[in-house]
Amino acid sequence: MSAKPRSVASNAASETTMTKRTMVSDAIIRDIESGSLNDGDRLPSEGELAARHGVSVGTVQKALTQLAHSGLITREQGRGTFVSGTRVAPADVRYLRFTSADGQDLPCYVHARSVRRTRRTGPWSEFLGGKGFVRIERIINVGGRFDLYSEFWLREEDFAELGGLDRSALEKNLRELVGQRLALPTLRVDQCIRFGELPSAAAQQLTIAAGQAGLIKELRGYTLRDRPLYYQSVYAGPFKERLAIARENGQ
Repeated sequence: MSAKPRSVASNAASETTMTKRTMVSDAIIRDIESGSLNDGDRLPSEGELAARHGVSVGTVQKALTQLAHSGLITREQGRGTFVSGTRVAPADVRYLRFTSADGQDLPCYVHARSVRRTRRTGPWSEFLGGKGFVRIERIINVGGRFDLYSEFWLREEDFAELGGLDRSALEKNLRELVGQRLALPTLRVDQCIRFGELPSAAAQQLTIAAGQAGLIKELRGYTLRDRPLYYQSVYAGPFKERLAIARENGQ
């Protein structure tokens, strides 16, 4: 009989901690959006943030860990915490735009995770053809509400033609980059969306349990003469917000 009340109390405490952590995260994101904090700026210490928001240092640490995972900040041992998230214009995430319940575009922050060459096969190889591929992994934080994990695939030879890519290039519009450097514009994009079990890599990047179901979006980009140009898969775990997906024309 006593186990149930303890469980309810534990759940209530967990929800309170989550609310406080979200409050701290949202406050930092608002400062970034308003320009009070810019790329490279140092955040106040954990103790200062705890005092400012009336929460424990542990809650601040959890909020900073969440923001660091999304790529909005970096935490450097002995130096502090710095703003590092790259906010992108709506055009840079044209096919991944969300609006809030009141119709406002939610800002997106892109953080490049890795660039890997592989000969693995899958939906990308079936679409692109060829034997070697490059996978660009990115985390896209949507308005501080939730994260998307993106895998952007190109043929190895096409990626080589792009030349050296620094982090800032990887955190912008990859379709535009390919179009400019290779003179291969994206003329058509087929989009599919489904709900299913997330791959282990996506679950790990989104910090959710392995085998959990989530949102899966697949995009296939075509260029001149209907040639397959890129393959992109985007994953999201569960989230509670009621959001609208903005179409390319903003409606």
